[in-house]
Amino acid sequence: MFNNSHEFTINGGIFSNVGRDLNLNVVEKKGLSKLYYHTSTSALYDAGARYPPPLCLPGTRKAILHDLNHWANVSHSAAGLDRTPIRWLYGPAGAGKSAIAQTFAQSCAENGTLLGSFFFWRSDSTRNNAQRLFTTLALQMAVAITELRATVDAAVTCNPFAPTSSIQKQCETLIIQPWSKAQVHQELSNRTSQKK
Repeated sequence: MFNNSHEFTINGGIFSNVGRDLNLNVVEKKGLSKLYYHTSTSALYDAGARYPPPLCLPGTRKAILHDLNHWANVSHSAAGLDRTPIRWLYGPAGAGKSAIAQTFAQSCAENGTLLGSFFFWRSDSTRNNAQRLFTTLALQMAVAITELRATVDAAVTCNPFAPTSSIQKQCETLIIQPWSKAQVHQELSNRTSQKK
């Protein structure tokens, strides 16, 4: 390549010497990579930024933790109309909501039933409002359920503005539509019933 060359220096180059054909097939989930940059990694139940997390002391909060675990592990069809898909935990400041939610999230993670978590915090700009809520949940769900990866990735690839759109649009585009397309309801029910 450099026949009869002398007295020169090449710095910082990348060299490839290919004698025959070179075929590279790179499969990259560009949508999921883009989505990652619009999430709040410090909002996850096991985030290093939240260490040590608030937890319920052993033997405390048994009634509410039992109620939450029962709610999470009973299927929609078995519960009938009484079961709501979202559970709201509320109370005054300092009542222990974060400790209860953390303990519950850890329990679900240990049982293999946690799809995602988001812990709000007033002092953290990535989690003191809902702008990153659905992007963070969508990415966690795509990681937890293989069947969702392609549909969430496609949602962001087809609409690169989805992660920065309104929270209503994010919920629809990144969670509801991919969930419906992936048809993971039965797989999730099977996973939950196997853990019992």
